[in-house]
Amino acid sequence: MTASRRAGGRDGGPVVGDDGPRGVDATVAAPAAGPGDEPPAEPVAGEPAVGGPARMPVPPLLVDLAGWGWRLLLLALMAVLLLRAAETLYLVSLPMAAALLLTALLSPLVSALRRRGLSRGSSTAVAVVGMVLVVAAVLTWVVQRAVAEVPTLSAALERAVRQLPLSNDTLLRLRDQLVVYLQSGSGSFATGVLTGLQTAAEVLTGVVLTLLLTIILLTDGDRMWTWLVTRLPVPARPRAVRAGVPAWSRLSGWVRGTVVIAVFHALVVTVTLLVLRVPLVAPLAIVVFLGSFVPLVGAVLAGGLAVLVAFATHGLVSAVVLIAVLLVDNQVEAHVLQPFLVGRYVRLHPFVVAVVITAGALVAGLAGALLAVPFTAALHAALTNLPDPAPVPARPHRSWLWSRPAGPAPG
Repeated sequence: MTASRRAGGRDGGPVVGDDGPRGVDATVAAPAAGPGDEPPAEPVAGEPAVGGPARMPVPPLLVDLAGWGWRLLLLALMAVLLLRAAETLYLVSLPMAAALLLTALLSPLVSALRRRGLSRGSSTAVAVVGMVLVVAAVLTWVVQRAVAEVPTLSAALERAVRQLPLSNDTLLRLRDQLVVYLQSGSGSFATGVLTGLQTAAEVLTGVVLTLLLTIILLTDGDRMWTWLVTRLPVPARPRAVRAGVPAWSRLSGWVRGTVVIAVFHALVVTVTLLVLRVPLVAPLAIVVFLGSFVPLVGAVLAGGLAVLVAFATHGLVSAVVLIAVLLVDNQVEAHVLQPFLVGRYVRLHPFVVAVVITAGALVAGLAGALLAVPFTAALHAALTNLPDPAPVPARPHRSWLWSRPAGPAPG
């Protein structure tokens, strides 16, 4: 068979070569490429096209930085919007955060009561009612002791003020300034009363909402979590569980460990003040207990207040003794209690702790400083465990026949 064929058919026609593309007339077909011709070069990314305007190539590092930059800005914008929403709805966001902390604190007690045979509702009722009774008893005791010891503290403060190196003219000038300040604010007495009533109503609403949310979470918290996970797409459910469980573990560990440390600080301060016969022992112990929930600065500020009261009532010696006891107490916390009770759950660098406490205080005041560290630790745990784990490389399986050392064949 020859390389060409006659395509004219019955009436005769020109001979068309079979080497060209089918369906294309040989008279308009592109000429074949010769041995010296080269195909046209493809455009390279980052270089200007032939005949187009010249552009400066973008370095790959700048491309990566720009990509990271707009993503970080988007995350920062989302965080700011969430914080603004929480600040606007503080009467809802703060009770929700407090309910989560109380649930983490009381959940071991509820689990223990359920193992004893109590129902879910009964266990929750016992735990919540017991907590309310303990808090009410402590507050009653603190108020009674404060009312009983205020006259003693007032007399001691009066003696301390008289011993200050101030002249009579200075004291009279300070008194006149105080009188002027009180007279200037006397016209706004009604406004102050209304503000106080509004604050009291908000506090009462927050307490009631916190207790209600705590009861709901202790009763149906696990079922709520299961319902929430089942609403996600099936491929996302393992990641949600993998991120949520460590986050809750960090939050629970921080709450329980911090409560133990706060009780330790309060007991040390209480015993020391009783030995030194300093008034207002109960209020100062409660202040130290609450201050222990703010890392780095809370216990120091509360202890400083106790030192001032000791100095005002019993002089320099009692203040120095209390400072020495507080220094030993802080060292025990830093080297014994924190690593074993809180450090293994928080796992945050002290620099990060200081930054988040400051940011929380700027955004939400004292409540923000209290809630910053535990929720940052929980968020860190969730983000750390959210990505899919890297696959473990499979180790080659070796049979025991091939792993036996070579030796002489048995005779």
